[in-house]
Amino acid sequence: MSSWLNRVAVCYQMDMIDLLEHDLGHGQVDDLDTAPPLSLLTALSRRSGIELDRLRGMSFAGWVPWLLDSLDDSVPSVLETYTFQFSVLLPRRNRKTRSITRWRAWIPSQPSRRACPICLNDPASQAVLLAWKLPLMLSCPLHGCWLEFYWGVPGRLLGWENIDAAPRTASDAIAAMDRRTWQALTTGYVELPCRRIHAGVWFRLLRTLLDELNTPLSHCGAHAGYIRHVWECCGHPLRAGQSLWRPYEILNPVVQLPMLEAAATAIALIESKVLSPPGEQAALFVSEPQAGFTNGLPMDKRKQEPINHWQEAIKVINEAVAEARHNPETARSLFALASFGRRDPESLERLRVTFAKEGIPSEFLSRYVPDEPFTCLSMNDGLSDNF
Repeated sequence: MSSWLNRVAVCYQMDMIDLLEHDLGHGQVDDLDTAPPLSLLTALSRRSGIELDRLRGMSFAGWVPWLLDSLDDSVPSVLETYTFQFSVLLPRRNRKTRSITRWRAWIPSQPSRRACPICLNDPASQAVLLAWKLPLMLSCPLHGCWLEFYWGVPGRLLGWENIDAAPRTASDAIAAMDRRTWQALTTGYVELPCRRIHAGVWFRLLRTLLDELNTPLSHCGAHAGYIRHVWECCGHPLRAGQSLWRPYEILNPVVQLPMLEAAATAIALIESKVLSPPGEQAALFVSEPQAGFTNGLPMDKRKQEPINHWQEAIKVINEAVAEARHNPETARSLFALASFGRRDPESLERLRVTFAKEGIPSEFLSRYVPDEPFTCLSMNDGLSDNF
């Protein structure tokens, strides 16, 4: 919301604060991206013609209850409900549930100013996405590069903290995780190797994984090796150097980013089957094995069961004969198969008699004339015995 209103103000050569106060009668700025009042949204909808629901979606209030359960940060059990109902790297019994106040999922205590350098350096695209204000993604899902810290106001004065650095390409693990987060934000679901899940489940799975990676090893028991292995593979210190547990949202941004990278690494390790952690939801990241059609018997018995190919062929022919009794096309096709190599009239007549004995009407065969001579088996009494 703040990014959009800033760009609208630029079009009128105004400051956003002046636009809000003198034109829209709204004197606050801090609530624009969190929960703008209905009166402001109604005025904006009337002036712009944009639907009220779309305007509400420009703030965190529009992402309740998918991204976060509530904007109310005074409920002690909200962290436990959001973060401890799933398990990925650790079994639930190994996780110490916590209840704290003044907490909201994903909304950081310190403002985060990160953006895609390719997006913002394009004069035609100076919008700041709401998702960039959260410690939710590491890379741009459109360009595959890292989100970088910036200062200033896009569209007016913009600078990058690392001014000399070219856009950095994110790793495959990070890009894959962020594409799923973007899919959750834009479509409402996420495609995982096992099955499709709701966006709300994805955000809670990811938040669960971040908390597991921040669990002290002394609380992990025999499963501490999973946590240690992930941190070793992503190249950061264990728990990103944290000695005390604190909620992910209040960590410094320079700590949150390694946490997200460790989460992406953990997902990649599970999907590649390098890790097989005991968490109940870890199976969502593993493809189900392809299962063929069976006869219901155990695998060892199916392997010992011989296949009689001749009986299978006889069964198919009998089914074709039954179909030929009332289908002229099937009758002519079956007659063509049986008459290969038979050019003499007597042989063909005997074959017609055999078909008649099987109940196939002779008029179904009246238009059939054999083409080329082939050597074929001789006909006996039963039609099924002749193939």
